[in-house]
Amino acid sequence: MHGLKRTLILSLVVFMSAGSYFYFFTKVYKVAYAQEATQPAPEQATPEAGTVEQAGAGEGEEAKAKEEKGIIGKLIEAYVVGDWPMHFILLMLLVIIGLSIERFIAVYVTYGRKPREIFLKVKDAFEEGGLQRALEVAESLSKFPLGSILYSALKVIKETNTSSISEEKLKELVNSVAEEEYLKFTSKIQARIPLIHIFANTAVLLGLLGAVIGLIEAFGGVGALDPAQRQIYLSKSIAIVMHSTAFGLITAILGVVLFAIVSSRANGLISDIEEYSVRAVNWVSLMVSAESTKGKTK
Repeated sequence: MHGLKRTLILSLVVFMSAGSYFYFFTKVYKVAYAQEATQPAPEQATPEAGTVEQAGAGEGEEAKAKEEKGIIGKLIEAYVVGDWPMHFILLMLLVIIGLSIERFIAVYVTYGRKPREIFLKVKDAFEEGGLQRALEVAESLSKFPLGSILYSALKVIKETNTSSISEEKLKELVNSVAEEEYLKFTSKIQARIPLIHIFANTAVLLGLLGAVIGLIEAFGGVGALDPAQRQIYLSKSIAIVMHSTAFGLITAILGVVLFAIVSSRANGLISDIEEYSVRAVNWVSLMVSAESTKGKTK
């Protein structure tokens, strides 16, 4: 059930990322189509005075509209100028954001409860109501790594006849169960985190690929053009180079920052789990020793 919830969350994140991508993709091409449809008409040879004044007023309003354009409009315009490499870099950006959200939920919510709190809660339950009470509290916290470790270790003690097995053998069994649970949750906490860094590096490479292709097109096609058209062609090709490279670097920087935050949290959580796993096993071992002592006394 717990794995199903995480799968549904991941599917929802991927679906939202894909939906955002296609929405932005459609929006961009609407803007691009509008720009092509509103190309200025050729100037008349002998314009009238009123027409010149209207044209000047129209240019002034257009310049004012450009100045008032928000950051979203500027980003969309830059996206259109960057041409086809921007689509792949945007896809990398959405994948990075989707993976980061899913991993944030995992390391801060799903497995993020402090191991110290869980250990003290189970220990207090044992002091209040004995082994059975501690086992019940540990079972209620078994969705967290340390809770599962404690539950497995206490369950071994409850289900094992301490009189028919040596104390050393029982401690080895507890250590084996605790280590198995620790390794299981460690792999779950660290899952998919390296992919964030991989997609960030891919965004940089896509930006550089767009730059290289833009330069190849610029220098390959400029020789066959008229001198009047060369400047326009070069400016367009260089714009593709600059915008795709910049977008790739921005995506990579965001990806590296998110990777650092998530991996730092995951490593810290694993260190805490490891520390309190050792404490939990030692505490359970003391319980085993106490139970063996009581059995011998009886």
